[in-house]
Amino acid sequence: MPKLSELSLYNAHPWAVPVVPDVADPYFAQLIPWQFAEQVLELIEQMFNEVEDFFKSRSLHIEVTIFEIKEVFGHLDISSITPHSEVTAIFHKYSELSKEYFA
Repeated sequence: MPKLSELSLYNAHPWAVPVVPDVADPYFAQLIPWQFAEQVLELIEQMFNEVEDFFKSRSLHIEVTIFEIKEVFGHLDISSITPHSEVTAIFHKYSELSKEYFA
């Protein structure tokens, strides 16, 4: 299996490409490229798959916008917006699971 990367995950899950806000001062809207270990990339891939499975199981279009995924204080922080509390719960679950990789 090829090695995972930020780009390969975005290619496989185009809905997950971060949306960059159009703001007057772009300094605070610049995305930082991921430098996660392979295990964290695998965890993110599982998270993306679980989000897709949620929408597929309900025959819904994917309704989630991701602004950024980064490591904050030893866990993944997924900045996003979605009208589905189940998707928010998936993001929270994987944020908690990621703690073991940043210890």
